Amino acid sequence: MKRGLDLDDLVVAGDVVARRLEKMLGDDAARGEGVASMRAVLNSRVRPRGKKVLTEALSLVSPRSKSPMETRARLMFHRAGLPAPELNIHVEFDESGGDGAVEGGAGWMLEGDFVWRDQRVIGEYQGEHHKEIRQRAVDVARRHLAEDEGWTFVEIFAGDVYTRPKRLAMLRRLARELGVPASDLHLA
Repeated sequence: MKRGLDLDDLVVAGDVVARRLEKMLGDDAARGEGVASMRAVLNSRVRPRGKKVLTEALSLVSPRSKSPMETRARLMFHRAGLPAPELNIHVEFDESGGDGAVEGGAGWMLEGDFVWRDQRVIGEYQGEHHKEIRQRAVDVARRHLAEDEGWTFVEIFAGDVYTRPKRLAMLRRLARELGVPASDLHLA
């Protein structure tokens, strides 16, 4: 029987707290301040219970994650040894032939959950609300737009995170798209 929160649960909670702290702080100068504030609180405690696991979780926290499943997918990529994606960034048209994933470029195309800019790969977590026909139509249009611009679009579902055979298949596919040799993957 599981007792308490595990590392992934702590990172999920930390992502939410860091995101809210940064939202409260406001402007772009707040980037990283949510995690810094959390670290300061943890370090101010003399003997906090679970400090080792809390410190490890804090090192994995990102205020850019927008949902618990995005966090869990990101942790899955991390553990497998894949390059870290940029989280929830705008991917833009780039008529000049550049990488097209810079804010303020030629024109907004979409916001990607997970973006590997150099490899031109976008990963999108598809939660429950993506089942609705209207949302599905929007998702397919976004996918086609990205693919027409030369991006590879990878959909990620809960089963890809929680079910071992699906997780391994997803990680192998993503590794292939990112140019990571299968022998370099840490699959569990």
